[in-house]
Amino acid sequence: MALPSLTRRAWRPAFLVASSLAAACGGSEPPPPTPDPPQVALTVPASIISDTHLDVIVTVSGCEGSSTLNVRDRETILRTFPHSGGTMTLRLERNDIPYATVGLAANLSLNAVAVCSDGRTNNSQPAPVSYFPVQRRIVEPQNAGQVVTDHFVIDGTTANPSFIGCGVPSTEISTMYRVDLSGNVTHTVGMPITCNPETVITERNPVSGKRWVWTPNVGAFAIDAQMQITARTTTDIGPTQLTVLPGGDAIIVNRIDEVRRLSHNPNGTSESVAEVKWLYAPTTLESVIAPPLVRADGLILIASLGTGPDASRTDVTVTELYAGETGEQGAGGTARAAFRLRTFARNERLPLGAFNDTGSTLYLGLQLGSEQSQVISCSATQDECEGTRLQWTSPALPVPLAHILYHPGASRLVAVGQKRVWFLDASGQIRNRDNRSIDANGALNVLQVLRRPNSPELFLLNATERRADNPFPLPNEIVAVDQTGNGEARELFRHQVVGSLGGSIDPEGRLWIRTGFDVVQTLALSEYRRYRP
Repeated sequence: MALPSLTRRAWRPAFLVASSLAAACGGSEPPPPTPDPPQVALTVPASIISDTHLDVIVTVSGCEGSSTLNVRDRETILRTFPHSGGTMTLRLERNDIPYATVGLAANLSLNAVAVCSDGRTNNSQPAPVSYFPVQRRIVEPQNAGQVVTDHFVIDGTTANPSFIGCGVPSTEISTMYRVDLSGNVTHTVGMPITCNPETVITERNPVSGKRWVWTPNVGAFAIDAQMQITARTTTDIGPTQLTVLPGGDAIIVNRIDEVRRLSHNPNGTSESVAEVKWLYAPTTLESVIAPPLVRADGLILIASLGTGPDASRTDVTVTELYAGETGEQGAGGTARAAFRLRTFARNERLPLGAFNDTGSTLYLGLQLGSEQSQVISCSATQDECEGTRLQWTSPALPVPLAHILYHPGASRLVAVGQKRVWFLDASGQIRNRDNRSIDANGALNVLQVLRRPNSPELFLLNATERRADNPFPLPNEIVAVDQTGNGEARELFRHQVVGSLGGSIDPEGRLWIRTGFDVVQTLALSEYRRYRP
């Protein structure tokens, strides 16, 4: 009997079953499964790095044999490395970083892309890092703590420096330290005054070979190249200002605005108390408003507030004092001339003062209404800074001034607010790039200005606000400011750390920075300009 024919719907499943049976009996093999992509991870040793290079740690698994690895900043390839699998430390050189687009210090978002020999690829998660390129890094000796003290100065050359600073060890005796280039302490000496973050160590005087070390409102002493203390103040002299004379003696202004010349040698009746060569303390002098300046002719200039026309007013006066050097006319500490420049009401915010480098000009920082300020330029050798004797008046600045200073290396008057800094030229015009102030970052304030008289650059050290529970905050940001070809001040680099930093400029003009426990020597500033023209 003939079988009934299959319907179209029944025929298709039957065909598929037959095909499957045929394959099971020796048909073509199915394609192998696609291998998984490689696994890639990139990490960095720290989130903020200042070093001669930038190391990254990359782990690759899942590639057969070797692979090619691209280390990128976001989508930009920085360098390509061969990679044999596993975990490897790869080194980016400082010239691999595109500073023109990511800044100095470079704010990077690093990732690694692995390409296996069979073409499979994958990339890591991004790792953020701030990288600041430097010439050399000195790492803390094992278990020795910081290489240098919080604040320090450089003694010697750029190639072979030593570091001098003060600190307070567990004995609680303030101590001066000398540290060599390997981070080893080579000399210590107990201090006759307290060391704190405001302690100042002056440049080595070329005649006496000594430095003055002084802590505001506490005391001062002279120290020689062998770190022997040769002279010190008595306990009743708390200096508020100190200027070193060409021969190595110091002009000191104390808490009650007396002016003394102190020898860098003892007085002959004590082993270490400095000889006071003269005292200038007229009853008319009430407040010294600028560091004393030694003019080329040997006279000392004192800018002060003093007795005005009546009890409600005070005069700004510049006084020329005889220094008392051998062969100079006039007795040391006596006035040769005095010039009354301006009168202010005592209920006003009284002016700040700064001399230019030659002593021909006194700049006055004036506080205006609405939390504004301005600077005026006065002749320091004439009465009445008014009318034609007023050299210039700056534009109004939108914040009160914290202090002003003259920077001879750039021929600029630097006006410093709590957070903002302006540069004024010889006509009083603002010479910041785009007319914008250079500011401390975020909640930080400008704490200190580092500069050398023969270099146009300067450096701002910025820290958190002073508080009752932290009266001496340490900086954690440094900003380098240089001048463009047309004389505008601009930010060259900005480096911020976790913790604290300190800075010092060596005699050859190279900047050194303490970053946490370590110390780095920066590149020559011409190198930073090359990276960020």
